[in-house]
Amino acid sequence: MGIEEKTQQDNEMMERIFLAGIEEFKDSGVKFTMDSLAKRMGISKRTLYENISSKTALLEYVVDRTFADVKRQQHEVLREQGLSTMERLHKLLLIVPSYSNILDYRRIDELRVPYPDLYQKIQNNLESDWDPAMMLLQKAMAEGVIRHVNLIVLKLLLCEIFEQLLNGKVLIQNNISYEEAMQGMMDIVFEGILVHEKQGERGGKV
Repeated sequence: MGIEEKTQQDNEMMERIFLAGIEEFKDSGVKFTMDSLAKRMGISKRTLYENISSKTALLEYVVDRTFADVKRQQHEVLREQGLSTMERLHKLLLIVPSYSNILDYRRIDELRVPYPDLYQKIQNNLESDWDPAMMLLQKAMAEGVIRHVNLIVLKLLLCEIFEQLLNGKVLIQNNISYEEAMQGMMDIVFEGILVHEKQGERGGKV
């Protein structure tokens, strides 16, 4: 077997582990085991450990892949043609991973106690790389599309909201998906900062 072929097989196996790991987390949260993961994949634990060293390493790999995918989508939104500033900003802030249909973000909070370093890594990612959003917000203010607001305060507000959405107990109890909660949050936030040109629900210009 050539090096290129072996590398391709290794990549394919890691992709299988990655997707199966997401399914395990979706079904069982952090309580899933490497035994259950191997069983789901139909492989031996030995084969599993030949490709990923531990459950912790797998969870970190999922987190890294997730935020890498989010950053990739951010770049695509920023390069997309024909969008207004607010359309671009709206799409940017509503980005979820491409595989969000199988990754239940509402269970992320379960990592907080057993995997504090990993949970902190997630928080750090949520709090960093706000430059594109801040740039678009400044542009929207310059265009007169949104009111002039303190962007530092707005960033703190959005970070806190995103963190609360990851504490998914309330969402699960009320059968609200992460995507629905994100959309609802953005509707409320944008309603508060948009400049209304016509008589609206609040009874006049803002």
